[in-house]
Amino acid sequence: MKMKYWLIGIVLVVLAGCKEKFVVSTDRPSGGYLVVEGFININGNTDIILSRSSGLDTPRRIPEPGAQVEIQTAGGTAYSLNEEPDGHYILDSPSLDPTQQYRLRIRTANGKEYASDLTKVNITPPIDSLNWKGASDAVTVYVSTHDDQVQPGYYQWQFEETWKYISAYSSELEYDNNGWFTIRPDSNMIYTCWRSARSTNISLANTEKLSSNVIFQYPLTEISYSGSDRLVARYSILVKQYAISKEWYEWSLKVKRNTELIGSIFDAQPSELSGNIHGITDPSETVIGYIGCSTETEKRIFIDRNDIPPGIVFTGYEACQDYGLDKGDAVGIAETFSPGSNYTPTHFIYTLGFLTGVAYASSPCVDCRLKGGTTIKPPFWQ
Repeated sequence: MKMKYWLIGIVLVVLAGCKEKFVVSTDRPSGGYLVVEGFININGNTDIILSRSSGLDTPRRIPEPGAQVEIQTAGGTAYSLNEEPDGHYILDSPSLDPTQQYRLRIRTANGKEYASDLTKVNITPPIDSLNWKGASDAVTVYVSTHDDQVQPGYYQWQFEETWKYISAYSSELEYDNNGWFTIRPDSNMIYTCWRSARSTNISLANTEKLSSNVIFQYPLTEISYSGSDRLVARYSILVKQYAISKEWYEWSLKVKRNTELIGSIFDAQPSELSGNIHGITDPSETVIGYIGCSTETEKRIFIDRNDIPPGIVFTGYEACQDYGLDKGDAVGIAETFSPGSNYTPTHFIYTLGFLTGVAYASSPCVDCRLKGGTTIKPPFWQ
């Protein structure tokens, strides 16, 4: 038995001494590969993102500005996309003909041209249902759909979250830096905010192993009660659904494995990404991306805090506390609320009916905008 432990010790020492930095050798060009993200949305906004790949030692997205990007039909009709910041190229709601075939054509600022393969349009069925279930620690959102015309089916989903949240303290006062407090107008209330976020993970499903093209209760996202303020008041999710081709699905699955599922030797290992976009100026140049065409269907639901099973909901304001200053402490008031101060007055303090001081708290506990939200209610909010 002692010999066994001795051998194990030797092996561990040898393995510990074999650690050495491994540098991956690649043929990546000095300027990086052109990376094309997005798809041609037949009945919604098309958002194509152009960037350059970076090295493995410093992974980041390098936007590709100054390009000319257009959607072309098989018959030669072209729709130009407008350049937006950070490498985005947008075509707003063009209502393209779903019977046509389309491709993307790109001319970068250095004069090189690229094009995707002509692709037919995938017609997306409606979302049958969008619902949620609450457990003791989280809420899970599920989506269901079906298509009687096609089998098998391949699907991808994206979603936009919006949630209402409330500061720890409401501010009734404003300080004018002259030692005076005024009543905060209703138009400048900073107690209630709404914040939005877009999905970042790739959500995919197929019906290859099923007898019919039915997706039932696909778990789209899980919202934990702990560490999030999404469910503290009211939450909304807008789900967008896309039917995609098998090739598009397989390429997206490869991207998902390369970006989301790598963490141990048991996960899928990195694989080469190319796609259906090719260099015209230089046919040997590698381009990363896949451009498909699809119609879009969507559905929205709301989740109220009162509908969630009883449990602990993290608000992000647990450490907040309020303080008070005597009305006669002019120096303390001026220092506490000076320009650049991290404190905000909340309300006057009255004792036996007389004004005796002012209450205040740390600005992040008072001003909901400091958590990335806006006080402007979204137009769709019910």
